[in-house]
Amino acid sequence: MTPDTEGPSWAHDLERPKASSKKSAGAGSQWQALNISDDLIKSLLQRKFKSPTPIQRSSIPGALSTPPRDILGMARTGSGKTLAYLIPLLQKIGSSHSDVACPRALILCPSRELAVQIYSVGKDLARGTIRGKDKGKEKTSDRDGKVESLRWALIIGGEGLDTQFDKMSRNPDVVIATPGRFLHLAVEMRLDLRHLQVVVYDEADRLFEMGFDVQLREILSRLPPTRQNLLFSATLPSSVAEFAKAGLVNPLLIRLDSEHKISPDLDLRFFSVKPIEKDAALLVLLKDVIKVPLSSGDNSHSPQAIVFVSTKHHVDYINELLKTAGFRSSHIYSSLDQVARHQQLHHFRNRLTDVLVVTDVAARGLDIPVMDHVVNYDFPSGPRVFVHRVGRTARAGRKGNAWSLVTRDDWPYLFDLQTFLGLDRMGSNGDMLRTIPDDNISQMIEYITTSLDEQAPNLEMQRNVMRKGQAMFERSRGKADHASYRKAKLFGKELDSGQAHIPVDIGLQERGESSLVSGRSRLLSSVAAYTPAETIFEVGKRGDASTATLMKNRRKVVSRRQRPPAEEPPLSDLDGVPARNKPVSGPTKTFRDSSFYLDHSRQGADSEKGYSLQSGAAVPESLSASAFDMTADEGHGPKAQKASQLRWDRKKRKFVKNAPGTDNVKMIRTESGAMLPATYNSGRYNEWKAKRRNVENLSRSNTTGATAAPPGTRRTIGHKSNDPLHKPSTVLSSSAAGLLSAEAIRRQKLKAQQAQTRSQGRRRTR
Repeated sequence: MTPDTEGPSWAHDLERPKASSKKSAGAGSQWQALNISDDLIKSLLQRKFKSPTPIQRSSIPGALSTPPRDILGMARTGSGKTLAYLIPLLQKIGSSHSDVACPRALILCPSRELAVQIYSVGKDLARGTIRGKDKGKEKTSDRDGKVESLRWALIIGGEGLDTQFDKMSRNPDVVIATPGRFLHLAVEMRLDLRHLQVVVYDEADRLFEMGFDVQLREILSRLPPTRQNLLFSATLPSSVAEFAKAGLVNPLLIRLDSEHKISPDLDLRFFSVKPIEKDAALLVLLKDVIKVPLSSGDNSHSPQAIVFVSTKHHVDYINELLKTAGFRSSHIYSSLDQVARHQQLHHFRNRLTDVLVVTDVAARGLDIPVMDHVVNYDFPSGPRVFVHRVGRTARAGRKGNAWSLVTRDDWPYLFDLQTFLGLDRMGSNGDMLRTIPDDNISQMIEYITTSLDEQAPNLEMQRNVMRKGQAMFERSRGKADHASYRKAKLFGKELDSGQAHIPVDIGLQERGESSLVSGRSRLLSSVAAYTPAETIFEVGKRGDASTATLMKNRRKVVSRRQRPPAEEPPLSDLDGVPARNKPVSGPTKTFRDSSFYLDHSRQGADSEKGYSLQSGAAVPESLSASAFDMTADEGHGPKAQKASQLRWDRKKRKFVKNAPGTDNVKMIRTESGAMLPATYNSGRYNEWKAKRRNVENLSRSNTTGATAAPPGTRRTIGHKSNDPLHKPSTVLSSSAAGLLSAEAIRRQKLKAQQAQTRSQGRRRTR
């Protein structure tokens, strides 16, 4: 086809495949596929960002689409979320400063350290960009005629308000702030946010965890409805899900936080232990199974392990126990100081420590690239939490191990996990659990009670605190499925009656003594499960004794009331996918004619649902399916939170709710109805503005006087001029500007000297 031949436009495009393929084959071709501008790609390549990460590859096309979509991304810390929202932000607002007296982009983050990091990365990335799409547009230029770059403002707590008033008065294009201080400035300065284009919520789960709920909703009410929202979080608690439903418009949900299914390279082990044996079992696993070295050995290539516990009290106790036993351990929990958190994680990443003791809330979002062992000291209360824990190991083709200590109270949650993962992954009831040899457990218990307790006298006290925290945790954690409770009860009955037996783990058995150890453990378990046939009312009483007859009749009544357990329907997967059915022993009897009755759904509809354009579910349903809450590591349940909101009224003699202002803190009501501290509208901005205006007028008068004075004459501030055209009202005194004149400074020095002389004279007279 010649160029003169008429035809459709797509036909001409098909004739030039070599040019397009040649263009995408060079450096930065992966960035070009995401519809990123050439200047941004050049800046990324200069900073050694050669290819996008999975979260960037999934979120950037949706953020740059036309019209742009709101993004709700879930990914771990260190997965590249910062560039995932900085790249669309810079491409949308351009690289030059705008004359609009309003910030065009707002980034909210939970901590000062994260805000400083985003500030440095954003300025460095924007420094190397020259927007091609800005050419031909009217640009802001400085005195030299050069295009002025973007203005950035860092607004965090701990800095003076006057400095931040000055930053916001310079008309910044991008504001990076913590919610509390930004809302303070928004109320104090009455900021105009009508031209805001992009709003980013970074680490949204930590924003709500740290108590910024009221501030975020008040900021949300002040934002324009035409903005684009980019929300990124490590996990999706229910509070963040509700906020996303209210503040985001049809968001694109991207889930890269954890794998939905466990890696096949991950080895799962579940050990049945008693609550009093958990400390000894943990030390046996670390020392004999994982083989974590003690502090005195060569630890450059030693294995590392993460130990998950339920509360911060467990973290303190387990960390002290491991250090006393000779292990190098680090610890992290939610209320730990940010500097201490980074220090502890830095030690573990650099192999200065071998064991990291964490809670679920604290470990949310941690990115540890190489990890081989995960130990569940406290079994999680839900399958998703389990997958979230063990998903940190067995990555990128590496082998991994997950060791879980399971008590009898944790059996229902274990059966929930069995239903979630399937029988082929977890095994049947008899193959699922293993035990640790009694000799190892007894030796380690003796070692803890005799040796470690003497070396660390505070260990017993921390153990008691940990037990109280465990009781609070058990009262606050969620419930398992009813069918799982029935399965756990039946499994316990089989163990007690001797019909079932939990074998010893093969990896813990000594060579040549496997049969001896298994036989001894079977004997000990049968002795422990022995229950006498007679009760205390029948011991030593035969025949027609009244108590024996009573218990005999009672057994008849109980046996009549007992019914065989009904066949329970299979549990459902938490993500809405049906679980794998339990195999049925025989065919079920039915009177249904398959040639006449039709199914309510077409065969294969579930699998085809995933290929639909709407992904099979609406956004609220997807958010509800993705959200899950983790139990607080300080044991604060809903009852404790509700009780903290009540106070005792002496006059009414009952508990009443704490109304705003009852703690002697003045509150103001905003336009949205939220109650904020009165210090948010203290008038400090007006004072700063008046002082700044006086200083500007003073400098302007100095400049005008210096240029208007004839040569050879001197002009002094605060004195009248001989010029008849000079008006006293136009001269600003130094006292009005808030500055002291030279004469006032001399007077102050003279007064200070006179006071010092008087004090010395009094001392001499004494």
